[in-house]
Amino acid sequence: AAAAAAAAAAAGTDTSGRRGMGSRIERFEGAEPGFAYLKMSGGQLRFRNQDVLTDASWDVQTGQRVGLVGNNGAGKTTQLRVLAGELELDGGEIVKSSADIKVAFLRQEFREELRDDRSLRDEMLSVFSEVLSLRARYDEAEAALAAAGEDADAMQGALDTMAELQAQLDASDAGAIEKRAERMMSAMGFSPSDAELPVTAFSGGWKMRIGLGKALLQEPQVLLLDEPT
Repeated sequence: AAAAAAAAAAAGTDTSGRRGMGSRIERFEGAEPGFAYLKMSGGQLRFRNQDVLTDASWDVQTGQRVGLVGNNGAGKTTQLRVLAGELELDGGEIVKSSADIKVAFLRQEFREELRDDRSLRDEMLSVFSEVLSLRARYDEAEAALAAAGEDADAMQGALDTMAELQAQLDASDAGAIEKRAERMMSAMGFSPSDAELPVTAFSGGWKMRIGLGKALLQEPQVLLLDEPT
């Protein structure tokens, strides 16, 4: 059990079973559409009998850029992980402007999330995992239709599945993801010829741009950057 917990901790999973954290929604009268507010209030966290956070309180809202400064081991990354929903506090609360607030988190270890064998384009497109999954399922249904032969029931089942998946793809604006990825690659300073290069071809600084581009493609209302360089 201890080995499993250690492995989970190494993978960035909170295994502490903490349930002391509160969460609430705070409404802002007259706020513009898309306004976002995220706050940690009185955050407390202990790990291995050591206080990691003690009465940590700060907030960020639309239009603000906040720098979290402190010594190594002061709990900066921990606070970002709490705000990103990866960890729970022992005490205190998280306040949000809406239950579905969109938060993106670029970790220090972002390179571990990149696949060196992917092309730059495919790495950027990997952000749209739901759309890619729908496309894969649509291709499977299309193959099932082709294999149905004279089986009318199989044909109709495949057609129904394709129609349902197409409706979901349309609702997800699936046809626009390639253009969005291309625009982001350009915004990050990549040339069109870079799109088919493998991720492994880029230096650490350019990989940082890939990670940042992927975070921005999520169109977050709050973007958390852990020691960006």
